[in-house]
Amino acid sequence: MATLILSPHFDDAVLSCWHLLDGGTEVGVVNVFGGVPPASATGWWDLAGGMASSSGVVERRRGEDERALALAGREATNLDFLDDQYREGAQPIEPVVERLRALLDAGTALLAPAALAAPPDGDLSAAAHKPHPDHVVVRSAALALHAEGCAVTLYADLPHASARGLPAWVTGHPDGTGAAVADRWRHCLADAGVEHADPEIHRLSGRAFARKLAAVRRYSSQLAPLERGFGQPIDAPELLDYEVVWRLR
Repeated sequence: MATLILSPHFDDAVLSCWHLLDGGTEVGVVNVFGGVPPASATGWWDLAGGMASSSGVVERRRGEDERALALAGREATNLDFLDDQYREGAQPIEPVVERLRALLDAGTALLAPAALAAPPDGDLSAAAHKPHPDHVVVRSAALALHAEGCAVTLYADLPHASARGLPAWVTGHPDGTGAAVADRWRHCLADAGVEHADPEIHRLSGRAFARKLAAVRRYSSQLAPLERGFGQPIDAPELLDYEVVWRLR
């Protein structure tokens, strides 16, 4: 049975699902918000990455994604929905559902982001910060297809999910933020209506983690804003070496 990883943006599949990409499973990647914006567009995330404008950024990011996925022998399908930073207003879910439905064969399973929020420094409360709207759209589209009978697994979207630590039930090592992060994860899953799903924890081996970092570093335009945004170097093990998924019943 083939599996499609739904990646809201060009790097999400590699950041969050390397254990699957680098394994022997038949798997593909769909970059949902892969559309090219108007030449006049200037996105806030692109500006955070030091871009003077957004012209040519999507083409560059597509190339980075191709090179990163090539390390695992994978390729991506790019849909043409515009990233939140380039559009005005919310992205309707039904067009996304329709495009994804057209990609499904009999027995295709989907992996979609759980849309776990990363709260700002100093505030770990469950409602402190909203998930990225693009991640919520992709999750909602996947859940709509799940209601039609498609097998769906949600993944903890890194580094959003791990930026302030990880729950103790993931690492086995409680720390000062673990309980608050666990509450935040529960809150986000409850918002999606899947709070009773059972998690699977995949800790990458040293070799797998090194290969994942090599792939992540191919997203060269994204490294600086990611590290600034999440306050840690991208090679911090606690940020990317645990990958968690929830298989929906």
